[in-house]
Amino acid sequence: MLLSIIRWIVIVLVSIILGLIAVISSILGENIIHSVTRMWGRWICRLTGVRVEVSGIENVLRDRAQIFISNHQGMYDIFAMQGYLPVSFLWIAKESLFKIPIIGLAMKRAGYIGVNKASPKKFYKSLYRAIEEIKKGKSIIIFPEGTRTADGSVGRFKRGSLFLIFRTGVPVVPVTISGSFNVMRRGKFRISPGRIKILIDKPIEIKEIHHSQEEELMEMMRGIIVKNLQELS
Repeated sequence: MLLSIIRWIVIVLVSIILGLIAVISSILGENIIHSVTRMWGRWICRLTGVRVEVSGIENVLRDRAQIFISNHQGMYDIFAMQGYLPVSFLWIAKESLFKIPIIGLAMKRAGYIGVNKASPKKFYKSLYRAIEEIKKGKSIIIFPEGTRTADGSVGRFKRGSLFLIFRTGVPVVPVTISGSFNVMRRGKFRISPGRIKILIDKPIEIKEIHHSQEEELMEMMRGIIVKNLQELS
């Protein structure tokens, strides 16, 4: 418990320090602030004893927008992907996170998109903003399960993710995370050092898929991540 408290202190201090740097550096452009947020993810992982291994980097599209979809094992998914995915991207995050001092301001300056699921009007307004950002060439990452897993398995994918996918038509890149569940589980305070594996799969070209195949697409995306999670585990 004492070690977990120390690790939490590290997370808070790193977030405050790099959050301030991100806010200040935002005046110099998006590339600078995304470099700072990448540093934030890496520092938190390294300083709390978490090693991250990434495979399939060659599947990331360097010259066009894409939507990353990933399973959601725990809070460390955010640190690991922010620090180790080799491309800039935007997060779609809970609106309440933007109210956190310094960190929330840094998220706004980085262009992250807040969502309020309690208000359908605000929710769809956020989705339309995400669509506009994708059309501008920005990549976005989403968790189709909608929440962190309770047992480490991959939950059912919610249909809301299809809204962005079919409205933009950009390639979808499945990302599988393994090990984050053992580092820090949902609803738990304890942080355990360990290894997180990230596997980036081949892009799926959405333009080749018709709207009538939505259910098949969801099952295909989930099936890829389930299979990869079994192999990584």
